[in-house]
Amino acid sequence: MRPNRRSSRGSVVRVLVWAVSIVLLLTVIGGVAADQWVRRQYEPALDAISADLTANADLFCEEQARLAADPWFHEPRTEGDAGPLLNMWLGWEPPGPKMPADSPLQTPPALEGKMDWDVLLASDFDFSTLDFGWMRQLQAFDRWDMLRNTPVPPPEPYFYMTASVPNYLPLQLWTKLRLAHGIRTGQPLEAARDVRHLAWLAYRSDTMLGAMIATGILGIERKAHDSMQSPPPEWRPMSAEQTERMKAVFWAGMSFSSIVSPVEVARKTRDCGPAIARCTGLVEAVGMARYLQPFAEGTYRPAYAALGEAVASAPCPTSLVKTLWEHGGTIKDTPPAGSELPALPAWARGLPGALTGRHVAGILLAMSIQDIGRLKKLRAPPDAPATADSAP
Repeated sequence: MRPNRRSSRGSVVRVLVWAVSIVLLLTVIGGVAADQWVRRQYEPALDAISADLTANADLFCEEQARLAADPWFHEPRTEGDAGPLLNMWLGWEPPGPKMPADSPLQTPPALEGKMDWDVLLASDFDFSTLDFGWMRQLQAFDRWDMLRNTPVPPPEPYFYMTASVPNYLPLQLWTKLRLAHGIRTGQPLEAARDVRHLAWLAYRSDTMLGAMIATGILGIERKAHDSMQSPPPEWRPMSAEQTERMKAVFWAGMSFSSIVSPVEVARKTRDCGPAIARCTGLVEAVGMARYLQPFAEGTYRPAYAALGEAVASAPCPTSLVKTLWEHGGTIKDTPPAGSELPALPAWARGLPGALTGRHVAGILLAMSIQDIGRLKKLRAPPDAPATADSAP
């Protein structure tokens, strides 16, 4: 399920940077005519994004409130950071280390090729031979900081788009193992509590990837529930409607927090209702804003000021967003050795920011800002009946 985020995002930005470099060179050579031509390539797209965000700000707030009403967001949890455990137990994408041989998340060789839920449940594997104690250990924490107590300290400047991140896939496999064991032993509720908390920690990593892994884990829980002929009435997994809403709200959150979003729209959507998508949206938005800051701040100065205020005041549980804001890599910085993210050519870095800034920022933003189509699909017909999951 999980793509190589570091590789895919780094490849996209690499192509964009070189495309921008070529366009800038043509602009310098061609003068005013080229300047006008370049602006026409991105300004209409940015205007359309801004208008779309403005028109759908209320929808975002409404859908976020519906999502936040789900019981999963209100389960009692003990405050603490699971990073010292999870950061060491999991493997990290290159250039990070592999999963340690003594990690409790090592997958038994006998389970290779049995990732599918139905195949796993029908297998003759003895799940009682597995140690699920590490899941119970995680019950003592309510967040997952990926920048503290890591196997390799994050470099400075910190290039978020290509930084090494934990490999989440074992969390999904162990979710299936835990639920299968719970069903076989007649203790599905205990298993559900463990995997629901695992999903929460992924979400509270404050990353988009973590939020999507959380929806995946919650979806596996629902599938396990539905596979039972008579599941316990107390077991109420998050509905498919709510997990789709979760994907839509979190994806849209980073667009609403971007510097392209009108300042008042960004403020409204970051703070409306329970603001459960605020920190994830800020992390993703700040990662791009910081990267473009040398060239974009002149054009988007009010947006940068508002973004800085939001970072300073947001009660985010991890250090990620503040680290990005204060130490994030920019387009003028030299990426770490071995990084797939290319450095801007020396000649382009030497150009005046006023001349190149709006073009660099405009082109990259127009090509990288996510649309909010998934959110707009949630808009129900006016006469659609209310459901338990959609009540704010």
